[in-house]
Amino acid sequence: MITGNAGADQMATRSTPTAFQLQAALLAGRVLDTAGNSAESLLVSYDRLATGGFYRSQDLQAGHRLLERAGLVKTTPSNHLPTPELKEICQLPDDVASELLLQELLLREPPLWLYAAVVDDEVRWENVPEADQNALAQLLADAARREAILLTLGRTLDAELLAERGSLGEEFVVQLCREHLQQRDRPDLAGTVRRVSLQSDQLGYDVTSPDTTGRRHRMEIKTTGKASTGRVEFFLSRNEATVAGRDRAWSLVAVSRDRDDNLHLIGWCPAVHLVSHLPRDISTQGRWTNVRLSIAITDFTPGLPLDNRPENGDR
Repeated sequence: MITGNAGADQMATRSTPTAFQLQAALLAGRVLDTAGNSAESLLVSYDRLATGGFYRSQDLQAGHRLLERAGLVKTTPSNHLPTPELKEICQLPDDVASELLLQELLLREPPLWLYAAVVDDEVRWENVPEADQNALAQLLADAARREAILLTLGRTLDAELLAERGSLGEEFVVQLCREHLQQRDRPDLAGTVRRVSLQSDQLGYDVTSPDTTGRRHRMEIKTTGKASTGRVEFFLSRNEATVAGRDRAWSLVAVSRDRDDNLHLIGWCPAVHLVSHLPRDISTQGRWTNVRLSIAITDFTPGLPLDNRPENGDR
């Protein structure tokens, strides 16, 4: 069993490991064989590892546990197996490897302050605990580099959170479409509602559903938590905008999420309400790929687009 000095990896007052702890984790990771090691063999290796007296066996055991928390070591009762990602990290120079380890850990166990510290394209350092600021400064002397890493972590977490919420929003709309058709005595059509984003995210829409006449609608679903401001904020890709502009059966359906994670249908809007808000390419050397839009909630028609726009539907 890998045990150690409880003080070696205690992070009760901060969530950011120090440079010392990250280096101990790297040393522990470099001891691991590709085929794995038993706990007993690791303890022997830690005792024998030459570190110039800087790292004790307890420090290396704490580093090993940090690797486990980062998901870089898979542990069974009889074996400790490094992931391919860990073996690649361990081959890098110490400074680069330590940064990657830090990112892996903070993405695996994101501290609450990270969500408050990274807002849009800036880092609000007043929301970062002093102990964590000190640990980051110890690892990364360059202030701009520290800020860049936090921005990267924040954007990654935002993307993961948006993807999770988006998935729930799409399932929510699928269920609403089925209920809409079942309540109108079309259970036969309710069975044809599909969440096509599960097959491909390149179609330019997420859900396809017929209305009661059988006309097929294609819906891009956006889930937001900011509808209470009177506006609906979401990201739209160039591909989604292109499809929207060419498909009269396309519509954007907005879903809001409250603080208790309950979902509510805001409504829908056709592509024509979005066109004036889209950016324009100003150079042949650059093209926009994603845009963040803020659309007035009054531009959305309550309910679903089903049976509301028969002139725009096509099979």
